[in-house]
Amino acid sequence: AHSLNVETRKKTKSEADEVKNWETAVLSAVKAREENMLIEFTATVDLANQAIHEKYEDKIVHRYDFLAFNKDGYSKDVKFLYNQEVHTEDQKRLLIINAVALSEYRRLLAERVMGITISPIVLIKSVKIAQSEEDRKFFDNVIGSLRPEDLNRLKELGRENKNREHEILADMFKWLASKEAGLISGGDWDGLKAFTAEIRSSFAHDNTLIYNSQKKEKADLLPLLDSPRNTIRAIFSVNALNEGWDVLGLYDIIHFDISESKKVSLQDIQLIGRGARYNPYELPRSYKRDSEEDNMLSLFATRNLEFDKYKRKFDNDPYDKGRVLETFVYHFVKTGTFLESLQRDLLGEGIISEGVEKKTITMKQKFLESETYQKGFVLVNQTVKRTKTKGDEIDTTFKRIIKAGSYNLRARGLSDFEQNQIVAGQKVDVIRITEEFFPLPIIRKALVAAEAGFFRYNNLCEHVVGIKTVDELIEKYLPLYEIKYTYEEGKGISQLNATEKLQLLVGVILPEVRKAIDVNMPRVTGSKKFRPVSLSSVFGKEKNIYLMSFPTEDPATGKKVFVSTDERAKAQSNHDNPDLQYDIETADWYAYSENYGTSEEKKFVKYVASQIGDLRAKYRGAEIYLIRNELDYWLFSPQDGRRFSPDYMLIVNDVHSGEMYYQCLIEPKGGHILEQDLWKEEALISLTDDSEVVFEAEDGDSRNYREYLEEVSKHGYKEVKPLGFKFYNSDKRGEEDFALDFQAKLLDR
Repeated sequence: AHSLNVETRKKTKSEADEVKNWETAVLSAVKAREENMLIEFTATVDLANQAIHEKYEDKIVHRYDFLAFNKDGYSKDVKFLYNQEVHTEDQKRLLIINAVALSEYRRLLAERVMGITISPIVLIKSVKIAQSEEDRKFFDNVIGSLRPEDLNRLKELGRENKNREHEILADMFKWLASKEAGLISGGDWDGLKAFTAEIRSSFAHDNTLIYNSQKKEKADLLPLLDSPRNTIRAIFSVNALNEGWDVLGLYDIIHFDISESKKVSLQDIQLIGRGARYNPYELPRSYKRDSEEDNMLSLFATRNLEFDKYKRKFDNDPYDKGRVLETFVYHFVKTGTFLESLQRDLLGEGIISEGVEKKTITMKQKFLESETYQKGFVLVNQTVKRTKTKGDEIDTTFKRIIKAGSYNLRARGLSDFEQNQIVAGQKVDVIRITEEFFPLPIIRKALVAAEAGFFRYNNLCEHVVGIKTVDELIEKYLPLYEIKYTYEEGKGISQLNATEKLQLLVGVILPEVRKAIDVNMPRVTGSKKFRPVSLSSVFGKEKNIYLMSFPTEDPATGKKVFVSTDERAKAQSNHDNPDLQYDIETADWYAYSENYGTSEEKKFVKYVASQIGDLRAKYRGAEIYLIRNELDYWLFSPQDGRRFSPDYMLIVNDVHSGEMYYQCLIEPKGGHILEQDLWKEEALISLTDDSEVVFEAEDGDSRNYREYLEEVSKHGYKEVKPLGFKFYNSDKRGEEDFALDFQAKLLDR
């Protein structure tokens, strides 16, 4: 819908200027009939433009802008790495070296530590189209002549360690020299000889391309840049990729304009905004944080980290080396006021948050001295492999509709205007993944190329348990999909060439097949068996909560400080909203010294406060504690093995008579995400009646854990049980539903 403001934007220039454009055309169509209604969806409404602001002031129904997107963890962290102004040629060389070194470090770290394959893209933004070819030749010369000593300037910056960008560089050189990187040898003590060889190979001429309005080299590769099999690592362009380009693997942009007079343009902001889009990946359970020590069963070696594939993983540990996989870097020469202007504009768009605000909470002394902390435990489950495929899983997974469009075959995305231009002439055919529509060699090639090897037999057989060969997938299961193929004139399935058919399968259809298999036929599920782990080994005595923040002036000192606008930055004890305020310090049942939670979480704490008297009356003599779970403890869904961390754990521990030990897991949830997180609620609810607690040792348990099991079994509780509850939601119906569940499972038990 951002194309609908051409005329509105012009009003600031000439009120009387009437030209035929997309906005006037659409508005004419809307006004043609009185009952017509126009609903707009856009990610880029320029509310800073006064005319556009006035137009939309009373029309915005819902606003989820980049600032909210950033706060919720769905974008990369944007950083700047710049050189001071010196000789032109030296500057360009340094910019290239900075970018390719960081890019290759990301690739190697992802591959050798995370076990994932990515091809981080570097975009080189030339000043003029004619200069792109020269810039590419210069780039080739830099890469071809790259030697370890060329990295000395980066090493100096890492040692200076003045800001977060420099910390990433320090992490890089430390890791390259470690055994984990696999680069060091007898004659290469710091790994830099092997590292520069990797760079020369990855950024060779054949792994680069030029894409401009006049030269669209290898354009068919653009939609495939996020494929793990992609080999393109550097793209040279001017403005052709500012719009309609969706590549999540873009991590570095080099701005080759080093002139004193360069200004920040809207295109710069758009391009950085595209680079800031998060590149999803799954953090492996085996990942070891820089600051983490081994603990019981190594179950919580990655505690405090986020495991949602689509969100930043390291917001609670911003100095971990893994952060580089979610950091976008803009490389340029610092001249004039370019940096200050760029930061100001990006802050205004919410694309960057200039700092981090840290909140620290500590355990109360009473809780540290309690039996629950010193001898208590948490109940954990693990993942188990599925052992069979059920008939209903086949139907749910394969007997479904997939929508695919010919516009997905283009080398770039379509603008709103272009998409609407072809809508009237579109046709829809039903096709299937069979030889009638796709030659068998193309189907086979697509299965090999698509989704990072997901469809290779060694992985496929762990999802579709019992499948004998990939041919069985091709002959028996893939034809069950009904593909609704939408196309314009000249793009019918029979008119596509082999490359286009391959692209349709790899880029559009097979990703949907993978999603269906992942959701309905997961490799693993969460075990219904729970085992004890020491509570004190899971919940730390002190926690640091890191929140994205923005600069403001401290009225007391006049100095710039970083303050988060997030609700989670506000302490509940002295909150200015009486509906959320509660004195945490006097709540002897709350384990930590303060609660920095969302508004929904703060309301939940007040709800527990209203019930604590009834709980103590019901469970006389028991220790009752509410513990905030800041990604310390997690649960694996019994449905599909997905991992999540319920926000609160309520422990009811009968320390005197040993009647019961209840672990209650509760998740406050805002109404806007209730539906998308229903799988979490289902996992929680299933705990009460569909789980078992086991204290016996098993094969593979360490000697230390066997000894721990013997010790904890001596407590002699008559009932040990995990309890899961419906979501707490503060609206009337949500709170009533939770209250009934809370009453039934705890107070009426």
